[in-house]
Amino acid sequence: MSCSVYATLSRISLGTVITIHAGTTPNHTGRFLGIEHGNVVLASNNGTVFFFPVDRISVIHIP
Repeated sequence: MSCSVYATLSRISLGTVITIHAGTTPNHTGRFLGIEHGNVVLASNNGTVFFFPVDRISVIHIP
């Protein structure tokens, strides 16, 4: 798990809109719902919930 990514995620509030960048995969944008079992949990605008592995995240963008 990337210490800097985890440190950033641990400092933001639940419900904050973030964009996750992970190399070649499409970016995921949504409301941050927390970290569960090593995955970032995001809720998109259409209600879809994404679970994205923290160790695959290279950049977190907080607009």
